[in-house]
Amino acid sequence: MATNETLRKVDQNGMKVGQAVTILLLIAAFVLNSWVLVAFVAVAQLLGALDVPFAPYRLFYQNVVKAAGWVKPNIITDNPEPHRFAMLVGALFNGVAAVALLAEVTVVGWVLVGIVLVLANLNFWLNFCAGCWMYYQLNRLGIKGFTRSPIA
Repeated sequence: MATNETLRKVDQNGMKVGQAVTILLLIAAFVLNSWVLVAFVAVAQLLGALDVPFAPYRLFYQNVVKAAGWVKPNIITDNPEPHRFAMLVGALFNGVAAVALLAEVTVVGWVLVGIVLVLANLNFWLNFCAGCWMYYQLNRLGIKGFTRSPIA
C-alpha cells in the first residue's frame, strides 16, 4: 500500500511554464537592459517559492496556458519543497541582481542573471534541477528545515 509520502504530486508542466517564462523574461531584461524585469522575475519566483495562490507564474499557467489548452497538466509523484527551494534561490539571485543593476554594478547583476538563466535552461531542457539537488544534499546532511528525502 502506498504511503502519503509516495502520493505527493507536482505538475511538471506548470513548473516548465514557469521556467520558460523566467528564461524569456530574463533574456528580454538583458536585451532591454531592464532591472525592472529582473526585479519582477525575482518577485514572481519569491511568491512561487512561498506557494501563494496569487503567484504570477501560477496565475499565468492556470488562467492562460492551461485554460487555453496550450499545455495539459503532467502530474508526477514528487516533493514540491525542493522545487520551491530552487525558486527561492532564483529569487535571491535575481533580487540581488536587480539591486546591483539599479546601483549600476552591471557586471555583478548580469552575471547573477546569467547563472539563473543557465540553471533554468538546465531544468527546462535537461530536467536537472540544481536547486532540488542542493535541497536533497542539505536533507542528507540533516540540516534543519530540509525535511524531505527523494521519493524512490
